[in-house]
Amino acid sequence: MHRVVPTLEILTFLEVRMKNALIALTLVVAVAVLLAGCGKSEEMKKIETALNTEVMAKHDELMKSMAGLEDLTAQITTAVAKHDELVAKYPKETTGHTTADLVAAQEKITAAKTAMEEWMKGFKPYDPEGKHEAVVAGLTATKDALAGLEKQFAEATTAAKDALASHTKTADDLMAKVAKKKR
Repeated sequence: MHRVVPTLEILTFLEVRMKNALIALTLVVAVAVLLAGCGKSEEMKKIETALNTEVMAKHDELMKSMAGLEDLTAQITTAVAKHDELVAKYPKETTGHTTADLVAAQEKITAAKTAMEEWMKGFKPYDPEGKHEAVVAGLTATKDALAGLEKQFAEATTAAKDALASHTKTADDLMAKVAKKKR
């Protein structure tokens, strides 16, 4: 014998199951909306802000260093002119002394300034609305690029200062030597 389940019981059973499924789906969607709407945690925001502050401080420091590079360029120009003057006045005493180190230092300065200008063209400011992982990756890459520029600036500055010191000493030694001969 087959048991006949009344149609009303089946429909009621299906309605209850559908209502439960609908309630479960609604809860899942509500939780997803809540989680998506929360955005970044305070810790994420703090990490991003700290990284951005570090990047901007390094940028500001390098911009100040650009003025120092400009000053070194002027000093190199003056040293080359003085060298040329001494070579013209004392060709015999200055034989073998060139401005190659000054020119090389100036090239390093120019390369450092050009690298900074190129970096600035491609710089993308911090976007607090961006995805945390992308923001952190971008700020970290920017920080690394600025560290490379900082190294390049330091090398250019050292080369310029060393070349200038060498030329100043050579000029001073030459002038002392010439003064002794005149006595």
